[in-house]
Amino acid sequence: MRIRPKDFIAIDNKLFFAVVCGYQEDNHVLTFLRYIKDNAGMHKLTTKKAEKIIRESYPEFQFNSSYIDVKLHGIPIDMIKKIYYPEETVKKLLNTKIPDDKKRDAIDAIKYLQSIGCKTGNIGITGSIMLGTYNECSDIDVIIYGREVFLKIRKHIKNSLAIGELNPLNQVMWKDAYERRDCSLSFNDFYSHEIRKFNKFISGNSKVDISAIPNKDEKHKESGPYKKIGKDKILSTVMDDSYAYDFPARYSIKHDNIKEVISYTGTYTGQARKGERIEAVGFVEQDKEGVYRLLVGTSREAKGEYIRVID
Repeated sequence: MRIRPKDFIAIDNKLFFAVVCGYQEDNHVLTFLRYIKDNAGMHKLTTKKAEKIIRESYPEFQFNSSYIDVKLHGIPIDMIKKIYYPEETVKKLLNTKIPDDKKRDAIDAIKYLQSIGCKTGNIGITGSIMLGTYNECSDIDVIIYGREVFLKIRKHIKNSLAIGELNPLNQVMWKDAYERRDCSLSFNDFYSHEIRKFNKFISGNSKVDISAIPNKDEKHKESGPYKKIGKDKILSTVMDDSYAYDFPARYSIKHDNIKEVISYTGTYTGQARKGERIEAVGFVEQDKEGVYRLLVGTSREAKGEYIRVID
């Protein structure tokens, strides 16, 4: 069964889970509850609210992953009723006869990506548009399948923003993005890191946020299972940023004990570049070979955890 990070799965017409890890453990998909549907419609959930719902109403989905040593929502593969694939959303959008304003903005974003050489098969749209739960304030969450394709797209976006072919986010949108992330950085720190990533722009009246999922042959080889040792704060220099926009983002560092910093949290994707000195707070993990890494983002918001450039 093909299940990748940022796909969504449903077990009924009520609970909708985001896939957070491509690794399947004990015939479970590692996910987190993101939307719930009731008589009033579909609702996006905060991490805290999602955990409360699972704990109180669906404890059978509480899952302690022994591979990545974290509590997630584990869905048995045989309970899956539907998998939502982001690339299928793109096909549906392009075939929409009379799109509303939000879908039009999404279609225009797709057409921009096509115009700069991105093949339609490399483009996905996830989140609220995929699930049909969007409103006028919703972002357009674009996925580019393939690291090398994504990195080329970033260069095009940078150039398009520079010549005015694309519109950058305004301050209201940056503030909104900051509030949605609910991270442990100040707004100024958040903005100074985000403005140089060139993975966001405006399409019509909508904010477009582009992320990457590497192809199978591009994936970094994991060395789990991992065991958490304890929380730590480190200062180090980034030695390799080749996987900075992967899921998870990965930074090889120069440090006496810790080999790399990784993060599954979008805030810290593309956060640092090779040669930059960083400060990072997260949880030290040890792999099966006894090698240490620092995980930043044990929750989506990563409260009390961060990566920031200090040069």
